[in-house]
Amino acid sequence: MFSRIALLTITLLALAASPLSVRAQLAPDQMTSYKLGAPNPHWAYVFDSPISVPQVSKVFILDTDGQKMLGQLNGGYLASFVMAPGGAELYMVGTFYSRVWHGTRTDAIEIFDAHSLAFKGEIKIPPKRLLIVPKDNSAAVTSDGRFLLVQNLTPATSVSVVDLRTRKFVGEVETPGCVQVMPSGPRRFASMCADGSILTVTLDDTGKLKSRKQSKPFFDPSKDPVFDQPALAGTTAYFDSYHGLIYKVDLAGDEARAEPGWSALTDDNRKANWRPGGWQSIAASPDGSTVYLLMHQGGEWTHKQTGKEVWAFATAKKARIARIPLKTEAYSIRATGGPKPILECLALIQSQLETYSLPDGKYLGVYSNLGAPFLIYGP
Repeated sequence: MFSRIALLTITLLALAASPLSVRAQLAPDQMTSYKLGAPNPHWAYVFDSPISVPQVSKVFILDTDGQKMLGQLNGGYLASFVMAPGGAELYMVGTFYSRVWHGTRTDAIEIFDAHSLAFKGEIKIPPKRLLIVPKDNSAAVTSDGRFLLVQNLTPATSVSVVDLRTRKFVGEVETPGCVQVMPSGPRRFASMCADGSILTVTLDDTGKLKSRKQSKPFFDPSKDPVFDQPALAGTTAYFDSYHGLIYKVDLAGDEARAEPGWSALTDDNRKANWRPGGWQSIAASPDGSTVYLLMHQGGEWTHKQTGKEVWAFATAKKARIARIPLKTEAYSIRATGGPKPILECLALIQSQLETYSLPDGKYLGVYSNLGAPFLIYGP
C-alpha cells in the first residue's frame, strides 16, 4: 500500500516539474461560427411561440432531408417572422417591455443575416403592432424586398411601412375594418375585410399611400367563413372555407378579383363529416397548380381541429388527385418547391414536424422537440 502511494506521489511531482513546453502542446480552442449555404427548398423555418413564456418567440431552421437542425432565431413577445425575397436577411418583428411583461413598450424589427444568423440591427416602429397568436400574414415584405409591412391593431386597423433600404419607419396606412398583409407586388399588398371583401393597397416609391380599393365580398362570413391564412402562389391567393369551398383570388391588380368558390367535398364526404381544419389548413405548390387541404372529420365549428389526412387538388380541373393519410394528426401544413417536392406537417401537441414525398405521400421522417410549433415557412 505504502509503495503505491509513494509511486503516485513521485509521478505527480515529476509531472509538476516538467517543462512548460511539454504542458503547452495543446493549442487553445478557437471559436467558430457555422455558415448556412443558400436556402434549400426542403429547409423548414418552424415558428415556435412558447405558450408558457410568450415573451421569447423562436424560429427553428431545419434541414428536413437530413432531419437535423441548422440554427435558431429568437424574437420578442408574440413575434412575427419574415424572410426577405432572395434569402439574404431574416426579420423578427417583436414587442418588448422594460419589465419583461409590463412597463414601457417598444416594438422593433430585428434584422438577422440569413447565412450566419448574426444580429445586424433593429428598426423601431410605433408600438401598435397586432399582438396575437402566430399568423403568417401579420407581417410581410414586398416582392422586391424594399418595404416591410406590419399589421397594427389599436383597435383601429392599419399597416406600418418600413423602408428596408434606409432602415427607417416611413409611415402608416389605414386599413379600416381590414387586417392581414398579403404582398402582391413591389408596391402592393392586400388585406381581408370583415364583410368578406379584399382591400388592395398600392404604395408609391417612398412607401406612402398611392391608392386603396376594396373589392366586392367573395364569401359570406355569417354562413361559411374562410380561414384567414390563405396559401399564396405568386400573386394568387387560395382560401379554404369551414365547409370545404376553395376560392382562387387574383391579387395582382388595383382591385382583387375572386373566382366563384368550388367544393372540395363530394356528397359522400359531407355525409362522413369531412372538412378542413387546423391552423395553416391550406398549402399550395409554388406554381399554384396544386392545393393541399388538411382534413378531419367533425361537426360545425371544428375548424381548429387537427387533421388526419391531407387531400391534394388540381386547381385547373378542380378535382382531387391524391389523399395522404398522416402518421400523426397535424395542425399546420406546407408544400415545398424543388424537383422533389415534399409535404411538411406540424403536430402542435406532439411538438414535431413530419415530412411526406409528393405526390405519392410516402412517409419520409420526423423531427421532434420543437416546443409549441404553430407555423411553417420556407424559402
